[in-house]
Amino acid sequence: MIATLEAGMSIVDDLIENLVERNAIEVNGTFTISVINGGVSVKGHVLSVVRDERKKKEILKTDAPIDAQVTVGTIVVPLPEIK
Repeated sequence: MIATLEAGMSIVDDLIENLVERNAIEVNGTFTISVINGGVSVKGHVLSVVRDERKKKEILKTDAPIDAQVTVGTIVVPLPEIK
């Protein structure tokens, strides 16, 4: 069982190594970050391309809009008692 697991991990390691060595990732985009009541708002667009460097060919191209809000509840900061 251990030999099979090691062989499987070796195959996965080789696959990941080849993907990382052969491919380049290009990420472009614009973001607007705004402070809102109780948090932060992020809006924008991300354009990314994964390119196979050996074949000089685009593998994946994405154009994704981003619209996210993060809010934080009440934060209580205890103050030390001054005597």
